[in-house]
This record gives sequence, structure tokens and C-alpha cells, in this order.
Amino acid sequence: MPVTQQRLLDAMDGIAMILDRELRIVQIGEPNWQKFLDDNPPPDPAARARAKQSVLGRPVTEFIAGEAVRATFAELFNSVLGGTRAVVRIDYRCDAPTQRRDMRLSVRPVTADGEVRHLLYQSVLLWAQQRPAIPLFGVPVADQDDDDILTLCAICARVAWPIGAPRGAQEWIEPADYYQRGGSEIALISHGFCEDCFARLKEED
Repeated sequence: MPVTQQRLLDAMDGIAMILDRELRIVQIGEPNWQKFLDDNPPPDPAARARAKQSVLGRPVTEFIAGEAVRATFAELFNSVLGGTRAVVRIDYRCDAPTQRRDMRLSVRPVTADGEVRHLLYQSVLLWAQQRPAIPLFGVPVADQDDDDILTLCAICARVAWPIGAPRGAQEWIEPADYYQRGGSEIALISHGFCEDCFARLKEED
């Protein structure tokens, strides 16, 4: 039986995808994608049935929240396509309300005839631990940035505090500290970068 590209994707850990030169999703590793849907079901049952088809052909950056985060990740991915980076490798947090999860994203070139034609995008779970619920991690993410919306760092998951303060006047605190500082229940969050994580991203090689 020949080993096809789909079979290789299906055998990989985590969420594995092939992106084209426009960063569009063209293939997905099936078993772990299905597990992701089982663990994170869409609110609309009909949406689950079309979930895979609904992402194919769309840029992966559409699924990255926060304008600065989208732009930075697109720049990093395009640097691999252009050959100025051999790989992008980013360790980040992606918590659930009752679970801390440490993840690793890697993006590598896929060559054909000596040219980079696609990217292999792979996000894997490194470590997970149950903990008391932090409701922030169950709040929907806003499509657009807004200074009046609570911002979480897309890498370390710390919170910009206080909400609505000028960027230079905010500090980045742990999510559990948000409630200890008197933070209220919120309807939406946004994603951005704390200064430390942004500096590390710019140095990433």
C-alpha cells in the first residue's frame, strides 16, 4: 500500500495541516482533527457536520484571533515560504477553563522540484494539568481588536490589566489574578502579545 501524503498527515501527532503559498488549508490530518472537534464541539450541531469542509481552502490566519497576532504569524509563516527561516517553532499556552495546556506550534517547508510549494503546520500538546476553573478560558474571542475588551497574550496567556488602560500603563498578570484584582465576568476577550513574548517571537529562528 503506498504511503500517501494524507496517510502521513493522519499518522502525525496533534493537529497537522498542509498550507499552500497563500497560507490556505489544503489538507488536514483526519483522526486528530476529529478528536479536536469532539473535544471542542461547535455550538451549532449542523456546523460540526461541515466543520472540516468549512476550513479547507481558507487561510489559516482566519482562525487566529487578534489583528497583531494574525499579522505576526503571517509574517513568520511567509518567512518560511520565502526561505529566510528554516522553521518556525513557538511554545504557547492554549488553556481550557479547567485545564492548563502547554502546546508547541511548528511550521516547516514542504519542497517539490527544489522549491518550497507548501508548509507543514503542526500543533501538538506538550503537557496538560487539571486545575480549578478559570472562566476566562471559556469566553468567546472577538473578531477584531478593541481596547475595551480584555486582552490575553496569545503565547503565555497572561492578561493585560487593567482593561481599557493605555498600553504603557497596563501590566500582564496571571489569569487567576484577574479575579483577585476584582475583575468581573466578561462577554468577549481578544488576543495580543505581551512585550516579553513579542520580543521572543521577533528573535525566533
